[in-house]
Amino acid sequence: MKKKILVAGLIAMLSTASVMPVFAREGAIAWGGSSTNAAETDGHWVANRDGSWSFVSNQNGAPVKGWIVNQHQWYFIGDNGRMVTGWQFLNKCWYYFSTQKVENQPVGSLYVNKVTPDGYRVDSNGIWIR
Repeated sequence: MKKKILVAGLIAMLSTASVMPVFAREGAIAWGGSSTNAAETDGHWVANRDGSWSFVSNQNGAPVKGWIVNQHQWYFIGDNGRMVTGWQFLNKCWYYFSTQKVENQPVGSLYVNKVTPDGYRVDSNGIWIR
């Protein structure tokens, strides 16, 4: 029984680390989009009455906060439980999340290895290159 609990804890720890873009393996993110091979976050999108989106856990129905991966795209869910868009300052770095759907870039998805609509380049972790 203790072994099962230890294994479950280790899996949970590794799963958490896999949803942080700064931990993504080199080459795991394709050039020109936010596509990733990182593990998908277990949950689904819910439309809010105000037009925003939240991501809810399939396990307990609770809103998920922080970094998530859905359909091979990185997203960030703010402390208010809503998907962020546009420029966001997170962990002392600037990231750009799509404000509208464009080719291979769903609304709210992280721009990676490309130029943002306002002309700034972001790296393989989605961080603004100064």
